[in-house]
Amino acid sequence: MAYWLLSFGTWASVSVESSSQREDLSKMLMHLTDSLKEDYDLNLLPQVRVLREQSKQLGAKNLQARSLLLEGLIRQHFGDYKHSLVLHNDALNIAKNLDMPALEVQIYLALAQLEMDLERFRYAQQLLDQAYHLITTKVLAEQAHALMGEYILWQGSLYLLKGSFRQALAMLSDANLIEYKMLSSKLALARAWAYLSIGEYQRAEGLISSDFVKLAELKRNLHLRVRYQLMSATASLQSGDFAMAINTAKHALNETFGTRFLTEQSMLQNILAGAYAQLGDFEQAHLYLKRFALSQQALNLQKRNNKLLQLEAQYSLAAQKQQLSVLEKDNALQAQQLVQHQQQIDNAHLAQQRGVLGLLLIALVVGFGYWRWQNKRYLITLKQQVTERTAELAERNKRLQALSFTDSLTGLNNRHYFFSVIDAQIKPDPSKNNEKQEMIFCLLDIDHFKKVNDTYGHAAGDIVLQTVADILKQCTRESDLVIRWGGEEFLIVMPNMTHNEAIEAVERVRRQVECFPFLVNEQPIQVTCSIGFAPYPLTNGANHTLSWEQVIELADNGLYMAKKEHRNAWVGLHSLNQPLNSSIKQLNEDYRSLINSGQVVASTSY
Repeated sequence: MAYWLLSFGTWASVSVESSSQREDLSKMLMHLTDSLKEDYDLNLLPQVRVLREQSKQLGAKNLQARSLLLEGLIRQHFGDYKHSLVLHNDALNIAKNLDMPALEVQIYLALAQLEMDLERFRYAQQLLDQAYHLITTKVLAEQAHALMGEYILWQGSLYLLKGSFRQALAMLSDANLIEYKMLSSKLALARAWAYLSIGEYQRAEGLISSDFVKLAELKRNLHLRVRYQLMSATASLQSGDFAMAINTAKHALNETFGTRFLTEQSMLQNILAGAYAQLGDFEQAHLYLKRFALSQQALNLQKRNNKLLQLEAQYSLAAQKQQLSVLEKDNALQAQQLVQHQQQIDNAHLAQQRGVLGLLLIALVVGFGYWRWQNKRYLITLKQQVTERTAELAERNKRLQALSFTDSLTGLNNRHYFFSVIDAQIKPDPSKNNEKQEMIFCLLDIDHFKKVNDTYGHAAGDIVLQTVADILKQCTRESDLVIRWGGEEFLIVMPNMTHNEAIEAVERVRRQVECFPFLVNEQPIQVTCSIGFAPYPLTNGANHTLSWEQVIELADNGLYMAKKEHRNAWVGLHSLNQPLNSSIKQLNEDYRSLINSGQVVASTSY
């Protein structure tokens, strides 16, 4: 009886100690989870590993699975996709064995995020579908609400990455998670990005300035803080507040230095290039455009390396299984050889021994040859797959470049495309005569476009912009460049064209816009445009040739003069009649007086 009481007391003491250790590990898990909400820090990895090992020793499978998930998230954040994939799969196996659907959902969402980082959208969608199925069929009601919010966030993010902005908005707008402030803030930022992607910056600004997005917990997270500033800069750029866009983008860009946020860096550099270009500071615009190009190259290289690492992780498991199979076969063969050898010793038959040894040698040679053949075939297959993946990546990069050069509303090329090809366009062609060497830079602006937006709405303004773009495509040649320059302004570059031919082309565009029956809400409205154009090259006396940027400024001044004096008209600069002592800035400001004095030769439609 005394022995039984002593044993029971020892068991109770061990049980209490184990329960206390589990409680301490649970507190440690909560602390690490809260730390990850603020920011991903590599310094947390040692603590997570300690938590994982102690949970394993105690047999606390639940804590072990959650610690594996935390370590996988940290490694995933810093680009270690290979080990992150292994950790997530280990955690998923434990969660399935324990029948913990809520934890399974969290792991599926983490794996979906990993696949989105690698641009494997089809696999990401499959993982999200599995998470949704668990939430709606197995997860308890008190856990399902928050997990459904996480699912909506990542499903909406996947739609954004695929370019389905309207679908993303529909998904993100379904969430009602006021009690979860951090999650609501992330959803609000995702909705703001969707609105910015379709040009509805007013709605995006309302979300960015909301109380949810201004949470102190959100701004302590460096990545989310940079995303918040990126969206603010984008909204300022779209609203025309270019100075604010520059200040916000520069501040955010400084915070990304020394981090892995290459995507945000490239987007901020692109915003700075666009804002400086809008302000006329083309030197700074060109500088940031070059930095944007370098960031894009680094980002593409990083994505390619990430995909190769993931491919290596997927095939390493298959290679390990193949090695185990080969080892099992070798072990079986060795056992058979030992039995045969023992029989030969027992029989003491030398000739039999020689025969068996000969057969053994043949088997080894054949086996080695078969192994070499299998290994060679495996390497060839792997090389083919890597080649196919590399070609697929190159094709995707090509499509991404085409998308970055295209205006999403009108389908025309944008400023980025213009800046990438203009230097090659202006090179002289020796096969053309001097007169045909002229290139006409033409700026077109839709008259009273703001009135159209204010009267009929922004959707009507979009229809007008798309229709004008179609008219420009029809009225220009295949060799001409038609660019969406910004807002309601278009740039047309017409190479190998004389001044008289330019007058005919510009007048044809003006008449076509004036006569076209624009239908808005099944109601016809009249739309007109004003145009200014100038030739390149253009000499300002003493063989001083103006740059194409200055020629565009002169065309813009002609446009301004046409809008100021008449509208529904064009003003075209022909040449500078005599050398001018004034600077190009003064030439722009005194445009009308210089035309009247005869120093500048120009023609108008009125």
